[in-house]
Amino acid sequence: MRAFVAIEVSDEIRAELERARQQLARCPAKVKWVTPPNVHLTLKFLGDVDPEAAEQVKAAMAEASGDGAVAFAVTGLGSFPPRGRPRVLWAGVSAGADAVSRLQAKLETALRPLGFKQEHRFVPHLTIGRVKSPKGAHELIPMLERHADTKFGSCTAAEMVLYESTLTPQGAVYRAVARQEL
Repeated sequence: MRAFVAIEVSDEIRAELERARQQLARCPAKVKWVTPPNVHLTLKFLGDVDPEAAEQVKAAMAEASGDGAVAFAVTGLGSFPPRGRPRVLWAGVSAGADAVSRLQAKLETALRPLGFKQEHRFVPHLTIGRVKSPKGAHELIPMLERHADTKFGSCTAAEMVLYESTLTPQGAVYRAVARQEL
């Protein structure tokens, strides 16, 4: 199964991001937008995982938990790469980014013995879209800049979730496989 570990965000944040997405969608750039129910904060993309390894991932999630819920705020829009043609559109994690990064680092440490590739540099964010073509993509940049300081809300995550991701022509379908209280 194709899998990742994430924390969920509040419906308030999803609704606010959807309002911003509707404004961005006026741009002629071809973007595959993340549907509001699928917006989340990825802690670790795992790739293809067999069922036996999934059990080990669950144990690593338990090992990384224990510090309690993580509160964070979502502020501003941006893109990866930060300069040039945008490929991934995101909303940033502002207040609470350090707590999210600590949780992610603990998860990385717990997953390391399982052979998962370590993140080069973790940047807490919520992916809202992926640019599919360079045509019109440059027009997204000023629109993103207008939302650089927009506050989309805050929430507290009490658990991390292991998701299975199935790619379909209509977009990714996520299914929660396991939940681990923080």
